[in-house]
Amino acid sequence: MDSEYRNFHPNKCNVCFQQSSTKPSTSTTGAPLQPCRKCKLIKYCSKNHQLYDAPTHKPFCMAVQSILQKSGTDHVLRCAESFLGIQFKANPVDMVAFMNLVKCTSLLVSKILNRPLMHHEHMMLTFPSLCNVCMEYRPEKLFVCANCNQVAYCSKEHQESDRKKHSKWCDRLRINFFFDTDISNNSSIGAFPKFAFENEETFQNTFPKDIFELASTALEVEVKSSATEPGLELAEELHNISIAGMFSHVGTILYVMRALGMFEEVDNELRVYILGAEKDHVFFNAFTNTVLFRFLPKLRRLRLFFIGPNVDKAAESVMHFSDNRIIEIEMHRYVFHKIPEKVKLPEAHLAIAFNSGFNEFYGSKKYTWEETLRRILKKPNLAFAFTSYTLGEAMDDASIMELTEQRLPSFHNLVFMRRNIVNPFRNPVPIRNPNQADENDVLYYENGYLSICVMRQG
Repeated sequence: MDSEYRNFHPNKCNVCFQQSSTKPSTSTTGAPLQPCRKCKLIKYCSKNHQLYDAPTHKPFCMAVQSILQKSGTDHVLRCAESFLGIQFKANPVDMVAFMNLVKCTSLLVSKILNRPLMHHEHMMLTFPSLCNVCMEYRPEKLFVCANCNQVAYCSKEHQESDRKKHSKWCDRLRINFFFDTDISNNSSIGAFPKFAFENEETFQNTFPKDIFELASTALEVEVKSSATEPGLELAEELHNISIAGMFSHVGTILYVMRALGMFEEVDNELRVYILGAEKDHVFFNAFTNTVLFRFLPKLRRLRLFFIGPNVDKAAESVMHFSDNRIIEIEMHRYVFHKIPEKVKLPEAHLAIAFNSGFNEFYGSKKYTWEETLRRILKKPNLAFAFTSYTLGEAMDDASIMELTEQRLPSFHNLVFMRRNIVNPFRNPVPIRNPNQADENDVLYYENGYLSICVMRQG
């Protein structure tokens, strides 16, 4: 097995997950999964799968064992109690204090391993099996919610007391539990039919209300959502979510353009800057890009400029379609404000930063957005949109935009056309929020929240 899991859930046998994302979370005999006896942070359906996973799990497990022995505690997250002056077990649960314990423990494990923790190792420490009410951690005392397979309780009484709070997230946690996040594993993507382009007389029928309607319109096949079609089979729901999610980026662009009244403004050519790009090009392929042609019938040339220090230059391409339609994808491996003068970028109609994360390193030496945002804001009337994972991040990102604007000459005014709204074209794949102190977004979505702004000359 590779050193990193393709997917990981602390309450799932992750060897099984590589074989089938919908495999039940029980052993072959139907018994509950058994935790690793040494670290208590990962579970398996059988001894065979535990042995198979040993090369991957062993270094992390040994680091945890070392901490347990030296600290004299019976759970790794208790090792930081005396240092932080925080009790691990508390009622009511203080999730801010809990996250401080997780961060401190993560740093300690990372130091012992002498390397950064991998994603699944962070997940093990962030989402250990604990009672959702009292934080009981002894495996023999716990059972998980039978629907979502993710939230644990130590008693029926605690499960009942938490029912109202948990029911808000339970069904989406269930999807998160079973969903295979590996795009390359989705064999259905290659089976998409070709698009029928609209002409100027028939385009712009009712604009899709959400990403499922957009996918249905684009593919001319109904892509159902459990919100509108309760009772979907799990396999069909997972399939539809995967299909719809591929249209999140182009759907967001269309929504922004429609909100700004740009459908009528764009004629033969559309130019879009995609800032802070990394792997975003995966969502701009021959199938998804043509959605833009479907709603912009005059459009003949679509130019997408992916700009970021980690973009894949090999992904540059030119795609040709009927009636002289063309899509050009350019990759520029720079932060926006450091693009060399010899690289002559044409003026864009729209700039967008997907899952922007302006807030992530704000105020530190790692923060690189400051000058890029200044450059964008110095372009009057250029529409700039950005998406964020959670509401808290969206609020921070919008505030950073305002702070950046305040440091510019006063003859410009920043106007928000949309601010921190739930994006109807967010990727419908639910992802567990590692910040468990965030009660607004227990789960988050790529492109989950959307803001649209523009600098107007004052």
